[in-house]
Amino acid sequence: MRLLFAALLAMLVTGAAVHWALRDPGYAVLAWGHWSVELSLVDLLVVLALCFVLLYGLIRLIARVWRTPRDLSARLHLRRAERARRGLTRGLIELAEGRWKESEKLLIRSASGSQTPLLNYLAAARSAQMQQAYDRRDEYLRRGLESNPNAQVAVELTQAELQLAHGQTEQALATLNHLREVAPDHAYVSKLLGRLYIQLNDWEALAKLLPRLRRTTAISPDRVEDLEIKVFGGLFARQTEQADLSRLSGFWEALPRKSRQRPELIGLYVDQLIALGATEQAERLLARSLNRSWSDALAARYGMLSLPEPTQQLKQAESWLRSNPHSGALLLSLARISRGAQLWGKARSYYEASLAENPGGEAYLELGELLVQIGENDAACDCYHRGLSLLIHGAQALEKANIRPERDRYLRPQISERLVNDVDDIYTV
Repeated sequence: MRLLFAALLAMLVTGAAVHWALRDPGYAVLAWGHWSVELSLVDLLVVLALCFVLLYGLIRLIARVWRTPRDLSARLHLRRAERARRGLTRGLIELAEGRWKESEKLLIRSASGSQTPLLNYLAAARSAQMQQAYDRRDEYLRRGLESNPNAQVAVELTQAELQLAHGQTEQALATLNHLREVAPDHAYVSKLLGRLYIQLNDWEALAKLLPRLRRTTAISPDRVEDLEIKVFGGLFARQTEQADLSRLSGFWEALPRKSRQRPELIGLYVDQLIALGATEQAERLLARSLNRSWSDALAARYGMLSLPEPTQQLKQAESWLRSNPHSGALLLSLARISRGAQLWGKARSYYEASLAENPGGEAYLELGELLVQIGENDAACDCYHRGLSLLIHGAQALEKANIRPERDRYLRPQISERLVNDVDDIYTV
């Protein structure tokens, strides 16, 4: 519609101009020295228009000739960039398909014409790494950094990853320590440092890194908690190897309060205390922890303590039975404590109650030993058989044999409820 309106307007203007020219063409004289030219005003306007067109065309031609070298250079540059882009794409495909040699050639060949040579060199370094050409790998990383000095973190992170993959732990540690100075809050740097410290069993350094790992999003909170258990387990074991109880206790007290309330860490610490012979200290810690928050894992460890006077230990454990009547771990611990106190009838009842709640191979074997002590050899052999089956084949062994532990002829049904109702009077051999 706009084009039609413009055409109509042009036709009107042209018609008006022609009508004006035919009606009064005008008169013009051009004089230069002894020369003069007479012509109509319309002819003069036509001549001026032609001169303008010729002059404009001449200027455009000169400008085009002037720009020709630059345009050719830009066109060649675009062609080189396109070839480099295709080379990068093909190189990455070869890298993903495991053709390392072809990938390296394509990536290096196209790096000079690439608009992003850093990507070529980083990928080429990975290809060289897969060919165990570590000198070429380092050379490509150096070229990548030269091509883009602002990408120092990216280049050194790639270098650290490749060094870790190759087992160059000392070089990787130096690279990551430098990265930590350059980018102290970088999440992935902290993650790689954590992985390296685990390989080196450097638990002290990893413990110092844990607060930073908790703040980062590179590792999930669950993974950080698992890592914390592994770190402190390693630290506790090291203190135990040095047989330094005071240092172990000082290290435990230096932990954050939240960490000292985690059942997993309490269990690790208790294991080391037991290994160092500090069973009374372990008993106090377990009792406080279980009174504060129940944990079957800690209840199981409580039964592993060997105290000079097990009577108080038994009384403490039985106090938990009323609020945890179906805890197989607590019942097994009570059985072990009773057996240590040579209360054979009570130990047997607790073993039976534990097996009724949670059949386990160790409990069967321990019950078998107890039954041998009190002269019930047939029942003891049956317990040994069931215990070994559970330890070797798992719970499926009992299921295949169609055995219901809670209905065994020598196990007393509802024993846990009876224990709760009367913890003092029901224990008989």
